[in-house]
Amino acid sequence: MILSVCSKGERKIYMDFVKSIYSKFPEYKDCSSPILKSFLYKKGAFCMNSEITPILVKEGSSVLAACIYIISKNYPDVLQIAFFEALADCQDAVDLIMKRAKELCAEKNLHAITVGLNGHVNYGLGFLYDKFQDGLSFGSNFNPPYYPEYFSKYSPKRFNLVSFKGDMENVNFEREKDILNRITKKFNYREANFSKFKSEMKVYTDLNNQCFMEHPFYFLREYQEDYELFSELKYFIKGENLLFAEHNNTTIGFLLWYPDFNELLDRGKTIGVDTFIKNKLFSKRIDKFKIVEIAVIPQYQKSGVILGLFNELYNKTKGRFSSYETSWILEDNYRSKSLGAKWAEEEYKHFVAFEISPKEII
Repeated sequence: MILSVCSKGERKIYMDFVKSIYSKFPEYKDCSSPILKSFLYKKGAFCMNSEITPILVKEGSSVLAACIYIISKNYPDVLQIAFFEALADCQDAVDLIMKRAKELCAEKNLHAITVGLNGHVNYGLGFLYDKFQDGLSFGSNFNPPYYPEYFSKYSPKRFNLVSFKGDMENVNFEREKDILNRITKKFNYREANFSKFKSEMKVYTDLNNQCFMEHPFYFLREYQEDYELFSELKYFIKGENLLFAEHNNTTIGFLLWYPDFNELLDRGKTIGVDTFIKNKLFSKRIDKFKIVEIAVIPQYQKSGVILGLFNELYNKTKGRFSSYETSWILEDNYRSKSLGAKWAEEEYKHFVAFEISPKEII
């Protein structure tokens, strides 16, 4: 069994290995391979700002496991084991990945290893932990059930994430009508103006950096990184999908949501030109939408501005969609969890991410 750096000529082998793993799951729809490919081919601003090392673990000509070691200049003390994939019953292969990770930490004076973070939280965080038979919404992580157990022997610090879901018929802001009247007089809410796409992306990036910097796994985001990420997404979303809150001409919060484009994907397919055409022709057939991010800068967190953002979302989605799902929220973030529970009727999927000390790897 050998661990080696994935060469340029082995990139297709890497991608084919990933595809072979998910071909076994009937519900799988591929919304992650475009991002993986950008890292594998080291394209884009984030990769320019990072040390990217794709890894394959083989026995003979057979691939047993794969990952990408990432060290970002904005997360310089941490080694990420990102985009991890492995066959079942391959603990020895995973141990090789961890052993080399420990060596890299010693060589580069890194103090922690993360598992489940794929470059940045804006690209993906967490291994799915339950409800593997349910459908996969656009932007959600999916993996075989055995992935988290591979890392339990390393005494990881565990970060639990939860998503919510609900039916639109059960959402009603009538009880908050008086409060919302006061909030809407105090704050201004607007859609993103995609005719000024680059400047609006700067607003989005600035808000992310102000709102999330103290959150686990989050680190400084740069303008070009989000610009590139949304440049692909803007073919599917509209200004209404990125809502901003303002006070005294200062943008203080945002909410990102979009239809569940996976409803337009066939099994195993990847979002692309076909999906774009289907979205233009059949967007009204999408029944569910996804609440991806909502945040307000710290000094406004108890001002009611978030309630106003949710109300704006409700006004744009009522009558158009029958259900919704949220992205993951850290279980320890009780303020966000309570807001999610206000919208959602139940906790839905659970995810887990790990931080591991190199000292725990023997």
